[in-house]
Amino acid sequence: WVIRAARDAIAADAHIPIALLDDPDPQVREMAAYVLAAASDRAREIATALHARLDVEQDARVRAGLVLAIAQLAREHRHEDAAAFTHALWSDTTRTPEVRVSAALGWLCLADDPVPDTLRTMIEETVTPELHRLLSPTPWLTQVDYMGADGLSHTLWQMLDPDTWPGPAPEPCF
Repeated sequence: WVIRAARDAIAADAHIPIALLDDPDPQVREMAAYVLAAASDRAREIATALHARLDVEQDARVRAGLVLAIAQLAREHRHEDAAAFTHALWSDTTRTPEVRVSAALGWLCLADDPVPDTLRTMIEETVTPELHRLLSPTPWLTQVDYMGADGLSHTLWQMLDPDTWPGPAPEPCF
């Protein structure tokens, strides 16, 4: 009940975190996206705001968070075009690494298809120690940090090779 009430409150006052997507502080923008992804309603309005911010966002970690927020919101509200959107982002070689990897994570949560070799290759070529340091503090990935492993490694391992993950069974995305 408490979680539902919080999600309903976010939806009722979505204009507040939507306005914070333009805050000068990147941490505020990142957290606004994280909050908006949990809204129980007004998904199209929120998705439009997240997409608009993604188009102009200059901070790499905030861009990653926006992609994850878009994917989470789409999964929660069953947006049919979300898997195609995330696929287009992760497969676009002109996109930045944080956008491609975040989109790959989103796609893995949205699509029921087998993992394409091209996605695995992109992950292997794109995920560097620098990208780990950049993405691991995002709120989505800190929530899945397991036994001191950074959240990005944990999530990728769980999603790409769950049979060899030494921890508990993978939980649902987002």
